[in-house]
Amino acid sequence: MVLDIEGNDVLMSQEELGALIGQRIASLTFSWWLTPDINVIDGYAVQVLGCETQTVWVDNLNPDDARRVESAVMAAATRLPVPTRAVIIDRRGISDPGDWDSIALWDGSHVPTSPDHVLALDPIAERIRHAAPGLRKEDTGGGGLSRLVPLRDPAV
Repeated sequence: MVLDIEGNDVLMSQEELGALIGQRIASLTFSWWLTPDINVIDGYAVQVLGCETQTVWVDNLNPDDARRVESAVMAAATRLPVPTRAVIIDRRGISDPGDWDSIALWDGSHVPTSPDHVLALDPIAERIRHAAPGLRKEDTGGGGLSRLVPLRDPAV
């Protein structure tokens, strides 16, 4: 893993990055690798609401790698001790992370573009589903989280 510090990649262990994120004092951009040649860019931001937003860009990955990253992120989100408000998976890279703040953080109703998949607390999932009728709801097995997926696969 490397942390982007003023445009420079600084090598950092997962433990060091976890400790830095745990301090909740700054927004961070970091990269992690699936293979020596394939990296994923991850943006983490502390919000004034006392929560964080995290954006994982998977639009540069092949479909299998994108699915692996998505599965890992979704699985991690369902195991957190504090409930995750929403995880937006945008495989096509067509939405800006801040575009989702209205509906995920501030109880708004605007959905900027149709995402590939969303994992969200049930009240947020319902607002997203009403705003983006091209999504259907799937159960995640508890924790008050629902998964929204496209009615039809956008990759087809």
